[in-house]
Amino acid sequence: MIVTGAIILNPLELALLGLVCLYAVWRGRPEIPLAIYLSFSLWTRTIFVGPSAATWPLLATIVVALIRYLHVVRPWSLRPQQLDATTRQIFPATDGWIVPWMIFWWAWVLLILFQFRLPDKMSIVRPVVLYIIVGAFVALIAIRDAAAARRFAIAYLLTSAYGLYAALRFIGVPLSYLLSDPGLSSLPYRNLGIREYNFFSHHLSIAFILGLALFLQARRFWSLTAVLALALWCIYGVFLTGARQSLSGSGIAAALIFGWSLTRTGNKSWRVPLAIAIIIIVVVSIYQVAPHLVVREGESGLDESFNIFADRGGLWQIGLNYFFASPVWGWGFEYKLWSHNIFIGTLADQGLVGMTFLIGYLIWALRRLPAIWAQTPTDDRGVWRITFFAIFVFAVVHGQASGNTMVTAHLHWPLWAVWALSAGVVTAPAHAPLPLPVRVRPRTLSAGVRA
Repeated sequence: MIVTGAIILNPLELALLGLVCLYAVWRGRPEIPLAIYLSFSLWTRTIFVGPSAATWPLLATIVVALIRYLHVVRPWSLRPQQLDATTRQIFPATDGWIVPWMIFWWAWVLLILFQFRLPDKMSIVRPVVLYIIVGAFVALIAIRDAAAARRFAIAYLLTSAYGLYAALRFIGVPLSYLLSDPGLSSLPYRNLGIREYNFFSHHLSIAFILGLALFLQARRFWSLTAVLALALWCIYGVFLTGARQSLSGSGIAAALIFGWSLTRTGNKSWRVPLAIAIIIIVVVSIYQVAPHLVVREGESGLDESFNIFADRGGLWQIGLNYFFASPVWGWGFEYKLWSHNIFIGTLADQGLVGMTFLIGYLIWALRRLPAIWAQTPTDDRGVWRITFFAIFVFAVVHGQASGNTMVTAHLHWPLWAVWALSAGVVTAPAHAPLPLPVRVRPRTLSAGVRA
């Protein structure tokens, strides 16, 4: 049963959101409204702030907070004599070619989009402009240190955790009901009554990943307990949506963060096995109590539930057929719902030209790894580099079953945050330099002496 409608914030929620936005503007911290903005975009229901959708007040808050950030917190000048220094501050010194590369890619997408007969062109234009471009640009400028990354993570975690509560409230399920029926098996609502439940699960998974980073960095017991509880609440929400692709992606992203943490030196190594043990206990308990959240009706077990080829193989073939029919520039998103795979979808929607742009973007993503994996004991940005990269990995993993490169915003903005957080990181060269040749000094021989 699908429940449609909009979420209208009550006066208390409006007051709280207003205070957070005022604080972000006053202190010049655009990463806070950016986190709320990106989380709201995946709630799948229109959120009203008074008479307006929340998108526009939040976007205005981001712009004003960013202006104050550039004016007060990190003063940058656009005067001609100082423009070069400002540009060097905005863009890291390495791999700056990605900026024109992405501009050309986005331009190509908009060009082919308006050459084909997709009825709802705004379904592509809106996420490209409002969430991918805005998210990447603001993340690059504002998330440049560990404190900003931590504020972004806290805001995103709290917003997404509240988003799950709002989704339950929307279908009339009080929190007390979860104690007697944690899998909602007695209710007619499947996937929390959300049509695009995979999108909704994405913001919960991202919040879970950010919560793990906060857990590893927490300094006090109460904050450690709080962030872990919120992260587990979010992963419980992923189970309620029934989005197996998000469960798989979240598990791989968590394993990446834990693997990175175990290779670091420090006195908090006990947190990783503790978190792993607690997560396993919670996941197994949910599956034991409500197996229908993972194994759907008609499926024999977990093997069939996570068999992506049986579930999506036919749709992939349809996407490939459309690509073969128009291999150079694809079909301009005219058949975007048939692909269910970011790679096949790119071929079907954007053709070989779009795939070339995607391959270049993935090469740029892989070039972030030396800075991510570098041993930097004095750099507290390390955990956030691996965390944002794990969000990108999550997008790639779940993108094998659904999604689109121009709809999945978290395929983009996390990497721009990684790029910003990698500024100044010294990495080892890919290979040792060749030894210099030994200089041979000529021997001076006396006249008539044979060598």
